[in-house]
Amino acid sequence: MMPADIRSRVTPIPTPLAVRAAGAAGAAGSVAVMASAAPIAVRAGLALVCIAVALGVTFAHPYRREMREYAARKGVSTVASISMLVPLMLWWLLLMLAPLMLWPAWGALVAFVGLFALAWLLFPHVDGSRRLAYA
Repeated sequence: MMPADIRSRVTPIPTPLAVRAAGAAGAAGSVAVMASAAPIAVRAGLALVCIAVALGVTFAHPYRREMREYAARKGVSTVASISMLVPLMLWWLLLMLAPLMLWPAWGALVAFVGLFALAWLLFPHVDGSRRLAYA
């Protein structure tokens, strides 16, 4: 498969912008908070809130039902693939290593912005919406 062919495939049910933004902000926020110099109890609590928001918004949005119905019509599996799980494993690894950083507020903000951009790019691959383009 050529790169031009990959880019030409249209995602039939794109991830809504609000879901993509909330998911990316939750992922980036959880790591940035854990890398900050705040007390560990505050960091852990805020990181859990960020994770809960990211997962809650993603799984509660009606587009998930549309994706399941589309996958059933096209006969596509809805089981997570390794390409969907690798970014989540990297997120977990960053969450585990972030408390070793203890950056000042500006460092945590820079980490948030960088991770938000990365999560924004990867989110359609993680939630499975991009996978439907190959149905």
